[in-house]
Amino acid sequence: MYEAQATDMSESTAPQSTASSERDLLLRFREGDREAFAELVAAYRAPVWSYLVRCNIPAADREDLFQDIFIRVHRAAGQYEPSRPLHPWLFTIVANVVRTFHRKRKLRGILFADAADVERADRAPSGERSASARQTVDWLEHEIRDLPPAQREVLLLAGVQNVPQKDVAGALGLPLNTVKTHLRRARLTLAEKLRRRNRAQGVKP
Repeated sequence: MYEAQATDMSESTAPQSTASSERDLLLRFREGDREAFAELVAAYRAPVWSYLVRCNIPAADREDLFQDIFIRVHRAAGQYEPSRPLHPWLFTIVANVVRTFHRKRKLRGILFADAADVERADRAPSGERSASARQTVDWLEHEIRDLPPAQREVLLLAGVQNVPQKDVAGALGLPLNTVKTHLRRARLTLAEKLRRRNRAQGVKP
């Protein structure tokens, strides 16, 4: 398994010489060099694979997701601006693919949950608490969607997917301090809305 070879992405940007080389590979591919794209995939396999592992992608799905990511990179190559660093551009695609995967997985779990299991859960003593928890999760999902886009993106990656903040900064092309600010503001906003919701429902803090 390649998982054992996944490298640590604690540094979200590649060294300058490596970054230039990888950018050149994409530009060569755009000029018709097919082998250059294969080299680009090989160069990014370790960091992308590590990202998938950190985002809790199941082992059985990682290879399919990896291929999907580079299909999208292949299709979007013409949109890449050579003046921009390649690493954050590519990892924006990675982050989008991972986020879509988790959302679809959650929907599948809701749509295809075993009816008998649901019925048994409702009969259990904790059924009422489970229902309340589900309602809170649904409310939270709605409130997250209403956050400003920048805050929502950072919260989903750093707060929900547990992606290290340095990797979030690299993936989104933002300064680390900006990522921290977006994350803090998103959490404060949600916490305040939850307090108001609980107060309106008569729930003790």
